[in-house]
Amino acid sequence: MLLAAVIVSGCSSSPEEQPPDAGPSDSGVVVVTPSSCKTARSAERIPMRAGAPVATFTETFDGMKARVDAQCAQCHAPPNIVGGFQYGADVEGLKKDGARMALKSSQGEMPPLASPEQTKKAVELACVLNSWLAQGSPTGAFPVSCEDKAVGGVTVAPVVADAMTDLGNCIPDVTKPEALGSDPDKDAAFAAMTKLPPLLSDADTDIMTFDAEKLATHGTFAFAPTYPLFSDHAKKLRQVHVPAGQSIRYDAQTGKFQVPPNTRFYKTFFKSVAGKDGYVRYQKIETRLIVVRTPWNQSLFGTYLWNTEGTVAQLHDLRYRNGEPFSDRVLVYTENESTGKTRNYAIPGAHRCINCHSGAEAQDFVLGFTPLQLNRRAPGEAGVDVNTQVLDDERSQVERLVRAGVITGLPVSGSRQELETLLPRLEVQARQAVPQGQPAPNRQTLELQGYFVANCGQCHNPNGFATQSNPAIASLDFSANGILPGWNPCGVKESNGQRTYAVCDPVTVPDYTKDLLLRTPSSTLYQRVARDTDARLIHMPANVPGQDCRAALLMARYIGSLRWKGEEALPPAEQEARAAERIRQADLAVGVSCTPPSDVRWITEDFTDKVPYEPRNPAWKDFIGKPPFERLTRYPITSAHDQLAKQPFATNWWVAKAGCAFPTKPAPDPVEPWMLDELGRPRRPYGQLYYSTPGATAFQGICANCHGRSGDGQSGAAKTLVALNGARVANLAAGLFGTTGATSNLAPFEAEYGAHGGARYLLWMASGGTTVKFSEDFMQAWVKYGEVDIDFSGDARDWAAWGANMLGAARGACDLIRLGRFGTATPPSANVTSFGGTRMWTEVCTLDNPLTQGIRDGSDPEALGEWLQHAEFNVGVMAYFFLKDQLTQHPAGWIYPLRGECEKRASP
Repeated sequence: MLLAAVIVSGCSSSPEEQPPDAGPSDSGVVVVTPSSCKTARSAERIPMRAGAPVATFTETFDGMKARVDAQCAQCHAPPNIVGGFQYGADVEGLKKDGARMALKSSQGEMPPLASPEQTKKAVELACVLNSWLAQGSPTGAFPVSCEDKAVGGVTVAPVVADAMTDLGNCIPDVTKPEALGSDPDKDAAFAAMTKLPPLLSDADTDIMTFDAEKLATHGTFAFAPTYPLFSDHAKKLRQVHVPAGQSIRYDAQTGKFQVPPNTRFYKTFFKSVAGKDGYVRYQKIETRLIVVRTPWNQSLFGTYLWNTEGTVAQLHDLRYRNGEPFSDRVLVYTENESTGKTRNYAIPGAHRCINCHSGAEAQDFVLGFTPLQLNRRAPGEAGVDVNTQVLDDERSQVERLVRAGVITGLPVSGSRQELETLLPRLEVQARQAVPQGQPAPNRQTLELQGYFVANCGQCHNPNGFATQSNPAIASLDFSANGILPGWNPCGVKESNGQRTYAVCDPVTVPDYTKDLLLRTPSSTLYQRVARDTDARLIHMPANVPGQDCRAALLMARYIGSLRWKGEEALPPAEQEARAAERIRQADLAVGVSCTPPSDVRWITEDFTDKVPYEPRNPAWKDFIGKPPFERLTRYPITSAHDQLAKQPFATNWWVAKAGCAFPTKPAPDPVEPWMLDELGRPRRPYGQLYYSTPGATAFQGICANCHGRSGDGQSGAAKTLVALNGARVANLAAGLFGTTGATSNLAPFEAEYGAHGGARYLLWMASGGTTVKFSEDFMQAWVKYGEVDIDFSGDARDWAAWGANMLGAARGACDLIRLGRFGTATPPSANVTSFGGTRMWTEVCTLDNPLTQGIRDGSDPEALGEWLQHAEFNVGVMAYFFLKDQLTQHPAGWIYPLRGECEKRASP
């Protein structure tokens, strides 16, 4: 699909954005009044562009073949067969593989790690291949179109298009009953749906017209959040439709909305187009739809892609590797009609939607529609940018939605000021988060917290993807009620202990400006928002295209506003002066160093496996059981392994949390020394003992860092790897341990090696079969301690040597068992929280693998090497049984609770 638009940043009132047939009012708002509906008084104008004709051009088979070879030959033309894929560059070869190649090109997956320009060529190649295949694979010339000409459809009325804002084209009079209504037939249809309709026109009545007056008569209303989500400077129109006879109820006790099932949320994304006439207008690119269901993971969601004519929006259905909808996709649109300059537009896949929306404040899959977000504030208040404009209809949207009956639980007669005080306010929440006796959060903190509300808090909260995938960062709750206002990140190490969130030391950072300009700034909070993903840090905000310079500016200003080392004893005026100087330096540094990219680079993510399943390394038969992997078939896997993998061991104490009740239990057998204090008394009630199994511990401590706690490949490490080198982390749950029809995907390995043959394949992949290399820096970033009762070498050189073959960590843990140093202050890993796991790890490492004196003291090197190999094997088998018999037999997304997650354990 070739679409036309131009990127603009923020809100502009320049003449170029005024359409030629409309003029500004005294307030700067374009006055075009359709019917009796009052013009929207909103500063966020989105004058809509009329559609453009479908673009076509002519290509030849030879020209297409040249395109294919330029993009793919280096890896996939004979004799090259990277990833097991090779295409034939003749007619029959491209007929066979063209559809697959077009799919990968459309997704942005091929070529891997593409530049923006390579991505554009890949998207065009997909169009050419699909057109060629659709026309019977001619050997000569053929016409190319990236979309079919629309049949029917709806054209937005010029009077509506010219007046469009983020609140719609006008504001319906909610005081008049005749101006309001419902859409019961559509409501009933949606209540019965199990998947979204193929066309947006099949959703709400008149949704395609964008006419706010008509939509109000069907119960659909626009709204806009106080703190917007960054999405490569796209403008957005958000709409909500509550089923007839229901409402979104505000719960004053929780400060949250209760959204009824089958409520529909629409969000249309617009990109600006610089027309040949010199005016900027906005073209519809996509409309996202969420149908709320309970529980949230039953919600329906998807995105509709608009054709270039702007008359039809079709459900995006590009498939993942496993055939499920809907995957990442890249579109290319023309951003300037006069110059022909184009830009990429990224459509996030379903897994990215889940990553973000699963952390919704009310656990309803809805972002942006919260009491705090709807409570619009004036510029300079509550972290709102002082340079923005917020006009009357934006400030009064809660009052309007209450009077329309969309929201209940608030007084219908309440004024804007009264409603504002009844709803959550960021400065109030921030003040409550600050310890008593400390000053209220400053402007820089509030502005950053406001940004976090929309861009970070949905992942960095107790239910969010970031915390769920890595509990070691659970303290980084950046939601509106989170830690930022009362947090001092100065000198605080990241969870892996390698770097510091904020370096506030004038000795270390003598020149703040220069430090901010470094490729690797001292403060990782700043680096995460200001630099691209590297081996240590994933760029934030995640899952969004483009670079948000405002994020970098707010973070630099925030760190500069903190009290730096040595300033505590200075007079308040001097403290303020030094902070003001650092803020000035932040403005300067970010202003000269951060420029929004001229184009978008998008790295697709697909952590699914093919159906029917294919082993990730097809050469497995050539290696397993043969040197140096002969041990993988020599060591037996017995019922003792199976039983030990599932045996619970007391390894620590639960981390107590409010709301977690612990049962009264007698002393365990055995009572281990770590459970008792110096006088022989229980350190805590025995009901608070945390139990884990060897299988769960091996998987959570070694495999889950990359493969995700649910085994689905969803982790920060997986996202970093694919962004760095295109490496795809396996989805173990649906892949190796899944099924194809009624057949287990483990069947080929069991046919080759007997019962538990899949374990031998898994161990090979984890000890040599995976060829992806992990750098030392990557390992430093992603090896975690604390929550998992495992200890291993703290030497980063060992980590780099293990690489993707992470059973090296198991070997390291068993080596510490051999030396009697597991869970102690030595070696440098010093994961002393793992002390209670010593008995469990001893049993695992020594199963069918006894320790002799020569092994203990290292005097028999050959026996020691053999012992470590067998111990490593045992640990891998523990993870195998956990995946086979526990993880994949629970509902999708199930995780084994770690000791910091007492709220997720089974009821006492």
